[in-house]
Formats: sequence, C-alpha cells, structure tokens
Amino acid sequence: MRKILCPTDFSESAQNAVAYAAKLAQATEATVTLLNVQSLFELAAPQVADEDEATVKSIPDALEEQSLEVSRSFRISCYAETQSSSVSLTRTIAEKASDYDLVVMGTNGPDDIYQFLTGSNAYKAAIKSSVPVLLIPNGCGFTEIKRVVYAFDYLTARKLPLEQLKPWIKVLKCELAVLQVMEEAYSEEFEEELKELQFISKSLWADDITLTFDTIRSYEIAESIHSYVLRSQPDMLALCAVHRNLLERFFHNSLIKDISSVSNYPVFIFHH
Repeated sequence: MRKILCPTDFSESAQNAVAYAAKLAQATEATVTLLNVQSLFELAAPQVADEDEATVKSIPDALEEQSLEVSRSFRISCYAETQSSSVSLTRTIAEKASDYDLVVMGTNGPDDIYQFLTGSNAYKAAIKSSVPVLLIPNGCGFTEIKRVVYAFDYLTARKLPLEQLKPWIKVLKCELAVLQVMEEAYSEEFEEELKELQFISKSLWADDITLTFDTIRSYEIAESIHSYVLRSQPDMLALCAVHRNLLERFFHNSLIKDISSVSNYPVFIFHH
C-alpha cells in the first residue's frame, strides 16, 4: 500500500500540490491524506488570543469537503486530517510523515530574508522527515513521469544510495538518469573510477530499474545541476540528504536548500 501525505494551508501553492498528489496517486494506485496543522508555535500570543473561533472550527469541514472533492474528481481514496500542535509546523509534519510512504508539499520558495538564509518551510520539513518529500513549486502541474534525474556525488561517496527512491522509480516504470557533478579539471583516473562505480551500480540495480549515467564538470554545483535540469527537462529531480558528519551534512543540505529555492520543477528529497 502506498500512502501519500499532503499538508495544506489552503494557499495557492498548497492547492497546486494537492492536485499533483492526486494525479500521482492515480498513477501509482496510492491513497492521499490531506493534513492541516494549526501550530501554536508559529503564532504570536496576541494572534492566538484573537484567532476567530468560527474560522478555526470551519477548517475541518473545509478540509473534509476538499477530500471528498478530490476523491470524486480523481477517483482515488482521499482522507482529511486536522491537527493542533504546540511545536513547529515543520516538526509536526515530519513526525506525521513516519506513517506514510511519501509527503507531497507545495512551495513558492523563500517568503522572506530569513527563509532565504535558512530555507523554506517545505525544505525544512523535507530535511527533518524520515520518508521522502516531493516539493512541488507553485504553478508546476503534473505530467507523466518518464525520466527522473538523480544528482549525487557517488564518486566521493563510493556508492549510490537508492533505497528510498527505488520503489517509486519501479512503480512509475520510468528511466533514472544519475548525474555526477565533478570539478572542471579532467582526470583519467576519475573517469576510470566513474566507469567502475557505474558498472557496480548497474550490477546492483539494473534488474529493478533502468539506469543511465551522465556527468557535468563545474565548481558551481547547485547552479550547474539546476541548469542541467532546465536543459534536459526531466519530469523530476531527485536529491539525497546524506546523514554523515556535520560538515558533509551542511554541504548536502545547503545544496538541497539552494536548488529547492529556485526550482520550477518537482524535487524529490530522500534520505540515506
């Protein structure tokens, strides 16, 4: 059973993500749960005190109505859930995500300078979540997923993490193009190592999924990945948040933050 969680605050970007999640559920025979979180952590005290009670009470009704409409329109099983929380919105979503296989979240990029520096709420939820999170930029509609680009430095890591990505690639029956970004200087030794790692990866995964490989050389990693995606126009970009030492984790998370803040294409973030 594939279960998709789709947090919503009824904003334009969230509504767009709901439609995307519904169509993805159609393609993968999954269910969708719409989640609205009322986080007291995000509100100032006067704001909490002045909150209109009728509006708060209407949220579960509005969410239930939307879930019924999604079920009718897309012919999938769609459920509604509201939750009050005394912790941050992103933490609440990340904790709730553990009961699901995928989180689909809408994003319109950073809302202010603080989010520009630290990342949007969608990015923060993706980094904290133990399950994959698919970020859908505002205005990005669903198209049949035929090709996914997975950007990862497998040359440095000496392995290609695929555990959380593989089940979705298999069910979508799409091609997976693995992109290695390396420094501009050419090295025959690096080329041989790449070929060796590609051979090993194909030996491990080729029975389950269709793998292709590509390489770009640049010192500007995030910018180069973004440019590559714009040129090659895959249906989705996949990025892996690697849990290693503090410096490596900062580097990978910063890469994901930079790309997710400018992308106009779906970004699938998973963990290793």
